[in-house]
Amino acid sequence: MKNGKIASIVLAAGYSSRMNSFKPFLEFGGRTAVETVVNTLKDAGIEKIIVVVGYRGSEVEDKLKDSGVICIRNENYSQGMYSSVLKGVKFLDESIEAFFIMPVDIPLVKKHTLELMKREYRRCGKGILYPVYCGKRGHPPLIDIKYRHPILSGSGEGGLERMLLNFPEDSMEVAVFDSMVIMDMDEKKDYNALLNHYLSCAPNRSECNAILKSYNVPENIVRHCMEVARVSLEILEHLKCCGHVLDAAALEAAAMLHDIAKGEKNHDMKGAAILKEIGYERVGYIISTHIDLDVDENGMITENEILYLADKLVKGDRVMPLEERRAQYMSVYNENMEAQDKINKRFDTAGKILQKIKRISGKGLIYE
Repeated sequence: MKNGKIASIVLAAGYSSRMNSFKPFLEFGGRTAVETVVNTLKDAGIEKIIVVVGYRGSEVEDKLKDSGVICIRNENYSQGMYSSVLKGVKFLDESIEAFFIMPVDIPLVKKHTLELMKREYRRCGKGILYPVYCGKRGHPPLIDIKYRHPILSGSGEGGLERMLLNFPEDSMEVAVFDSMVIMDMDEKKDYNALLNHYLSCAPNRSECNAILKSYNVPENIVRHCMEVARVSLEILEHLKCCGHVLDAAALEAAAMLHDIAKGEKNHDMKGAAILKEIGYERVGYIISTHIDLDVDENGMITENEILYLADKLVKGDRVMPLEERRAQYMSVYNENMEAQDKINKRFDTAGKILQKIKRISGKGLIYE
């Protein structure tokens, strides 16, 4: 059984010529890109982190001096990325079983993605693993140490990617729901797109669809989630007209994923735990209250309340007035007083949210 150390080689030696800014020092939430990559690797349990530096190398070394990583200089960084790969691979010792190759210009790969790839490596017996998002291979590949010699003896023509293509029988693609594996930052517009994603703290629509697929959510539940998301955004738009601004990205993601654990006991809490595990705690919190919620009738409207109301307005994939849905539920549980009490409490709560929206906006919703 595989049980050696997993390392990572972070490539941070290039000129950043197309960016017109030094990529390792571009910031995400007060941390530089190179610090962001290093912290994610640490959080994912990577046991040895080697950062290959070149251009402005002493500045990168100084930035990481207290991080516990190993910085090594590539004096030949002007020869391209493969020269940095060679420098990092040469530094690997016999304690290393496999290693990631992580370019610093792909800085937002999720901890969950790295952990998934580590598990798949332990399980599958393959020597080269690629993260794949929506059919497209991304970074970082995870490479068995047995490829150390082929990499070091390779010509470098076509780069590491070309060399690894010589071993298709020992390669495996790992489906991930992390679009960041294919999002690099060659130019300023790329950095801005990454920064926007980082600041949203929520998976985008494409990632939500990939998450639903990964968790094998049934198609009828997916249709329900999509309609709840549509209604949620309509309510949000209704409130925007009166100057009320909320977190649209987090709300949409929570609506699309709120029933990810449907069928399991306490599926609201289970869904919240899933989102927290994959790095979206804020989205998980909104999901956690979509079944039961306490409403501050005089307070500001929240994303949690909008999702709660939208979920009560949608039966299957069809919008239905609250009182009509309440009556249908009551007819099903007409001999179960405890269930009827819960139904009434939940639909009374939804009614309070509806009245709150009226108070804030000065007009009712089309769904009444």
